[in-house]
Amino acid sequence: MSARSRRVLLIGLDAADAVLIERWAREGHLPTFTRLMREGSWSRLRTTAEVLHVSAWPTIYTGVNPGRHGLYHAYQVRAGDQRIHRTDPRWMAVPPFWKFLDGLGRRCIVFDAFMDSPTEGFAGVQIGEWGTWTWFGEPFSRPSGLRERLIREVGPYPAPEHSRQVTVPDQRWFRDRLVAAAGLKARAVDWLLRQHPWEMAFVTFGEPHGGGHYLWHTGDPDYPVHRPVPGLPHPLLDVYAAVDRAIGEILARHLDDRTTVLIVSGDGMGPNYSGAHLMGELLHALDLFHAPGVGRPKEGSAPVAKRSLASRLRELVPLPVRMAVSRCLPRRLQTRLSLKWLNADIDWTRTRAFPIHNNNEGFVRINLAGREPRGIVAPGAAREELLARLELELRALRNPTNRRPAGRVYLLDSLFPGSERPHLPDIVISWDEQARVLDRLEGPSAGLVCGKCGYETPAYYTGNHRPNAFLLAAGAGVTAGARLADGHILDVPATVFGFLGVDPPPHFEGRDRSGELAKVSLTDRV
Repeated sequence: MSARSRRVLLIGLDAADAVLIERWAREGHLPTFTRLMREGSWSRLRTTAEVLHVSAWPTIYTGVNPGRHGLYHAYQVRAGDQRIHRTDPRWMAVPPFWKFLDGLGRRCIVFDAFMDSPTEGFAGVQIGEWGTWTWFGEPFSRPSGLRERLIREVGPYPAPEHSRQVTVPDQRWFRDRLVAAAGLKARAVDWLLRQHPWEMAFVTFGEPHGGGHYLWHTGDPDYPVHRPVPGLPHPLLDVYAAVDRAIGEILARHLDDRTTVLIVSGDGMGPNYSGAHLMGELLHALDLFHAPGVGRPKEGSAPVAKRSLASRLRELVPLPVRMAVSRCLPRRLQTRLSLKWLNADIDWTRTRAFPIHNNNEGFVRINLAGREPRGIVAPGAAREELLARLELELRALRNPTNRRPAGRVYLLDSLFPGSERPHLPDIVISWDEQARVLDRLEGPSAGLVCGKCGYETPAYYTGNHRPNAFLLAAGAGVTAGARLADGHILDVPATVFGFLGVDPPPHFEGRDRSGELAKVSLTDRV
């Protein structure tokens, strides 16, 4: 087969969990996955989501680590600004792999990539924010008007976007919306692939992401707020089964003897036992973070920062009313208001370390002089001493059952070097799911820190991210039973290039693994 005749269909499953897929395929619930696993190659992958879960997709897009591409979460701090921002995908410092394929004359389709934005100078087909779980910008398409044509052809996406679903929904209703959405995504992908010639198509299913966050507790009898729904034993399984059917429909129409299919997830989803919501209280207890709403005054201590009048008036409005009003607001205004409250009234004159808003990992950033406009911690020895103190405290945290909740504590200076490192957190806590953190932590210096349970705080997740990434390869050039023993999500873009028969760009950090998955050596490069 000539290199130019090859095609790659890359299917992204946003926050689809390798453990769940293996179990449900083994039990017979996912026949498409079962068949592809038998006929092709299934491999677990290492992932940057072990440290920064939202970094997974930008890492796959760019082939470089977060210290070089700069995207790691839905809310980020930018060096030189101090405020927490809604992440703009245009901050991605390295172009996505499809731009390089496009430059080589390869016809590409990119549909609903998570945390994506219009790619400058891209001549292929690109649609964003039709059926993604979380929007990071306004909907777009290239060529112009294609998204509107798609809606006229198949209809609007039937499931809510994250900003419209900010509380735990009715389980049956949400399950039905996501199941319908997966089926409609299959129709939309089929239409795009028939309408436009392609050699590389990248399409993403977002349904496992929203389903994992909000359907987890119904199917998990061990979760604290488990409430069985009659006739609906595991709604998240139903969503995965719908995605499985959708993939089967797409492959039945478009997987031929010159097409390789790669199905990938850089991140998974399990129960929500994150302690991220307690980070503000923890840092305050260490006398490092000072803002309204955290901590109680201690004898002889400085007074707790006072809330602004606007903040106090806001709290007089009951939470359900605030949420109902928020859902009716335009998305841009909703984001602007949420950031206003998130950044309000922090006392930067006394804050030496602060949390970055997050529902997943624990993010801590030093209020570093020269990097933050109101930084008070001097670079050098003072910074290193504070980092060492924090690392010791975080590693020594205990939960009420005397288990260490911090599965890993990462210092990012050496882990993710690169030009974008100044925008990343300084310390990250990856929580141990088995520690079952809910509403309290205890540290040797901080003492007992209490708050609400994670599922009681916005965005009210009952399921949360865990780094169970995978790659499933099948079709042209893939040997049944092949395995990548040491695969990483960084390898995905280079492997796409390998199956297309072209050399990957030199800046890619991952390896082309196509030869390890192939029936024959692919040597006819172009």
